[in-house]
Amino acid sequence: MDELETLRLKINEITVDIFRLIKKRLELARAIGRIKALKGLPIKDEEAERRLLSTVRKTCEDLRIFPELGEALAKLLIKYSIKVQEESDN
Repeated sequence: MDELETLRLKINEITVDIFRLIKKRLELARAIGRIKALKGLPIKDEEAERRLLSTVRKTCEDLRIFPELGEALAKLLIKYSIKVQEESDN
């Protein structure tokens, strides 16, 4: 196997790992949604979203990752966290 194929396989493995982590994140978001429903809290929490985006920006800066990539991914994760919470609410 040449170097290019080895690197591509590593990228595939890491991508699968990322999706496993996303699954865990969505499970946590679903649990948070159940707690919010029990407490009568709204699903959307703009302050929590601001804190997360701030953390993501700082992390991207520290890791020298494109900040726009971090922000776009974080916003996508937030969108689907809200979606699973809304589904759990029904």
